[in-house]
Amino acid sequence: MSTRRQRAASRANGQKSQGPVTTEGKAKSRFNALKHGIHAQQQIMFTESAEDLAELAAEYHELHSPANADERFLVDTMINNEWRLRRLRCVEADLWLATHNLFLEKNAEIEKADHGDAFTASGAAFERLQRIINSCERHYRNARKDLQAAQAARADALTTPQPEETKTASEFPASFRTSPENAGSAPPEMPQNPPYTAPAPDASAHEPIDTNMTATAVPNQADFAKG
Repeated sequence: MSTRRQRAASRANGQKSQGPVTTEGKAKSRFNALKHGIHAQQQIMFTESAEDLAELAAEYHELHSPANADERFLVDTMINNEWRLRRLRCVEADLWLATHNLFLEKNAEIEKADHGDAFTASGAAFERLQRIINSCERHYRNARKDLQAAQAARADALTTPQPEETKTASEFPASFRTSPENAGSAPPEMPQNPPYTAPAPDASAHEPIDTNMTATAVPNQADFAKG
């Protein structure tokens, strides 16, 4: 299992990658974002171009360089909302044309209509369109803010020294007798205790006996009877 320091080093090395350098490689890499995040088949409508979406996705991924799934999701969210904003600009242009024609149909006596006439013909549609535009812009700003915070936290984690990991019991070397590296070797020399020295004898406890001392006679019971 990789350690925390190894994972941090791997992420740091990944940031050093410059991607493809040849023109052909760059052309192929434009669609990498479409494979992993934004899917062209679900995003392309009417006159829209898959190449334009690929160029937009490549520009965002090159600019922000997402390093993990969370950052890639935020980058894809920004791409998706900008793509929708581009589409909504086209919707707005078509809406102006549609309301212009609607006004002329309702007012046959008028030969020409202006923007004000077109807006009054379907003002609710423009209000609804503006709410969608506001929502896309809000989601875009939130995604960019979250992405900046995530990348700042990742940068701090890479520059902050990691604490030393505590070794588990299995990581410590085995005893000398069970270690295969020490098989057949002499056991380590054990420290020797200092030699034992008996304490000096107490002179007062072993005084010499006077052999010339006269023994004191002990009277017996017969002597007491005679007296």
